[in-house]
Amino acid sequence: MLRKIRKGFLFGICFLAVSVGTIEVLEAQVDRYNNRPAAEGDRDIRVGGYLDLELFMNSDRLDFKQHRLVPMLDANISENVSFSAEIEFEYGGASAPRGDGETKVEYAYADVDFGGWTLRSGAILIPLGSTNLYHDSPMRQLTNRPFVARVITPSTMTSAGLGGVWGADDGTWGMEVYAVNGFQGGNAVDGYNFNTSSGIRGGRPSLKTNGGDRPASFVGRFSYSPVLGTEIGLSAWSGPWDDAGDLDLTISMLDITTDLGSWFDVLGATILNFETGSVSIDRDADAIAGGVPDDISATSLEISKKFFPDFVTRLWGEDSSCAFTVRWEEQDLTGPVKSRMTYGFNMRPTDETVLKFDYEQESIDGEEDPDGTFIFSAATYF
Repeated sequence: MLRKIRKGFLFGICFLAVSVGTIEVLEAQVDRYNNRPAAEGDRDIRVGGYLDLELFMNSDRLDFKQHRLVPMLDANISENVSFSAEIEFEYGGASAPRGDGETKVEYAYADVDFGGWTLRSGAILIPLGSTNLYHDSPMRQLTNRPFVARVITPSTMTSAGLGGVWGADDGTWGMEVYAVNGFQGGNAVDGYNFNTSSGIRGGRPSLKTNGGDRPASFVGRFSYSPVLGTEIGLSAWSGPWDDAGDLDLTISMLDITTDLGSWFDVLGATILNFETGSVSIDRDADAIAGGVPDDISATSLEISKKFFPDFVTRLWGEDSSCAFTVRWEEQDLTGPVKSRMTYGFNMRPTDETVLKFDYEQESIDGEEDPDGTFIFSAATYF
């Protein structure tokens, strides 16, 4: 009997391997037999993602970073239900040899269409500003994300919750609103997770808990697109941040993305990205004594000029391009104000693959400017 079971098991494994090897498109369907799901049927699962590699160099540093490997999954479960997710492996993942990697869910949610609006639930990619929503390495012109996407919206910021998504059929406007787990800023006994060096990054929300008996936090973004190539976004967050739920945190953000060439023909393909945000933090005597800042802010302005030199199009074809990019940014965490200038040149064999060459120079009020840093990075979708 045991031998028969083993033979049946081996036959099943072989059959599954042959079947998977001959399926051109992976499909998924809920099979009601025994109430178990089965990977078969007529519902497509699409698999993709992106990869990047970074090199940082200055007089005190030479670091290669295999920063991100991000598989993406999307599935149409029915005409009115869909699923989407990103799983990020940073620096080799949680089991990297040096123990300095990380594995995390960037987002994973189910959408249910109710006709006119969509119910979204799961691990929500928080819609605070444009960078947190459009953060993929191959998409961005420069290697490092701006200050505003690190200290105002801790990149990449995700929280568990649910809410609604609305939008115009012609794409002129869109809106997302969610109830989610809030920031976990700590307490006077165990210490606070907000400070004047990293802002609110240390108190990022959890996918597991809201931190006890606290109200939910609410976040939303409204976007408006008056013409093709232009988007204006207004975002806000409100909710408790301390363990007791007595102190509130409010975030306000404005982002503008526009193709200046659509307004001034002489500029050609020239993209402007502007993003600014501020955080207002309620404090009691303990929080003040613990070094929690009351108001922090950051701003980023980036201009990128796309062009098509002959040496690139001859090498990689008509879909290839180059770009020059300049970004100024500043952050004020109630300590010395830090600013940064970044100058970048990149080459794209295709729109989905980019080689970036950046030079960064930071400046901190009252301190001697550190050495500038040369950065090379390569990123591609797959």
